[in-house]
Amino acid sequence: MDYILGIDIGTTATKGILYDENAQVEGQASKSYPLIQDQNGKAVEDPEVIFSAVQDVIFKLSQNGSKNIKAISWSAQMHSLIGLDKNKQLLTNSITWADNRSQKVVQEAKNSNLADQVYSQTGMPLHAMAPIYKLMWLKNEHPQLFEQANYWIGIKEYVVYRLTNKLMTDTTMAAGTGLFNLKTQQWDSDMLEKAEIKKKQLPEVAAPTMIVGNVLPYYAQKLGLQTDTKVILGASDGYSSTIGVNVLNNENFAINVGTSAAIRVIAPYLIKDAYKRVFCYPVDHTHYLVGGPINNGGIVLQWAKNALLGSDATFEDYLTLAAVASVGSKGLLFYPYLGGERAPIWNSEASGSFVGLTRQHQKAELARAVIEGLILNMKMAAEGLLDNVGKPRCLKLTGGFTKSNFICQLIADIFNLPTVKVKQKQSGAFAAMFLARQALGKSETLNDIKDFAGDEKIYFPNEINALKYQKIFTLYKQIEHDLEKNYHALARLKNELSDSIQ
Repeated sequence: MDYILGIDIGTTATKGILYDENAQVEGQASKSYPLIQDQNGKAVEDPEVIFSAVQDVIFKLSQNGSKNIKAISWSAQMHSLIGLDKNKQLLTNSITWADNRSQKVVQEAKNSNLADQVYSQTGMPLHAMAPIYKLMWLKNEHPQLFEQANYWIGIKEYVVYRLTNKLMTDTTMAAGTGLFNLKTQQWDSDMLEKAEIKKKQLPEVAAPTMIVGNVLPYYAQKLGLQTDTKVILGASDGYSSTIGVNVLNNENFAINVGTSAAIRVIAPYLIKDAYKRVFCYPVDHTHYLVGGPINNGGIVLQWAKNALLGSDATFEDYLTLAAVASVGSKGLLFYPYLGGERAPIWNSEASGSFVGLTRQHQKAELARAVIEGLILNMKMAAEGLLDNVGKPRCLKLTGGFTKSNFICQLIADIFNLPTVKVKQKQSGAFAAMFLARQALGKSETLNDIKDFAGDEKIYFPNEINALKYQKIFTLYKQIEHDLEKNYHALARLKNELSDSIQ
């Protein structure tokens, strides 16, 4: 039997799933790695450590495939940046989406017309996650290193290069750089000039279904693969997680909540939001990935669990506690910006807060308010989609956050929309597998993914609760607008207090 490996290169772990020729799961493996955050704003990873994790996952799963693995395909974290020298050796770590050290450059772009130009031409909102701003920061802060770099790539491109000796990227990854033109779907000459790099320093761009080549003989032998195992280019985790839950058009929205979160849709036309609330990344000339990435997902829930119940408590303990509280947590609102925020407010300096706290509030209300705040924040992020593509028929959910029936029902109530939990728990790896099926001619079109994707359970809004949350949401937005005026001053105060301690 033939097999396909779908691999998801995430921020904190690489996960792989082995699928048979009928898209049935035959094996799973994962390997975690650290996010290096040893100074303020820094969030980098060692590409060699990630490549080692990828190899470990491939080797473990190749033992289940009777050495008939026909292809390996990818889903990967977006917005990473890696510099290579003239010999294609590493000059930098992988600067991840979570790295905020280019914030000063971002502020300068906001004060000039550069941010507007970047958004208009590339669909990239103003945020330090964007590689274009990271490049400008490196040019300013590390000019010698910047001059040494002959190539600029991301983590997926590095892994593919090591396995095939080819520097290539796909349209969905290129679109997340702030260097890729929305209309021409080529590297944007204006943006390259702003970043002071040349086109030859960037990888060749192709479709996600492109066959890059065979795995190099050395790695085929080392990892237990056949010498004719194909490496498929694959796609970004944003695109993969969307099509992996069978959101192929603008009829439904996809919500993925893991460590971070996102709400996305596939639009049949280019969208430029008047308020720059959403990204718009081209897939091809008739499909655009539109949505909002959210820093604060399950990582905030983990913080709340540890803070309220201790690190030995389980998430089940936390959810049981939260379920005791009533709808709206007795008027307690939580803003989950513990790590700055991308969508909906696009502010790296944002910080979290409880608003409305009184002596009536106990641990149950605090626990529930955190979950409600996460979902209310997601609903704010969805407003840019609603205004530009209209109301969806339903929401499609995936990610660890959605294992809980309690949370899924809250999402349905707060959004006031039917909400579907899908069967595919790893939608990125599942989509990567399907892209390989297309590349190998086993599936004709993307619409064929419907034959393999399935729904597990549907949650309908509770009408009474939905009305309450509608009133809460109106106030939630108003208070956030007031809080936002003070985020910069708070960030400056934290820095001053931190410096005085040292």
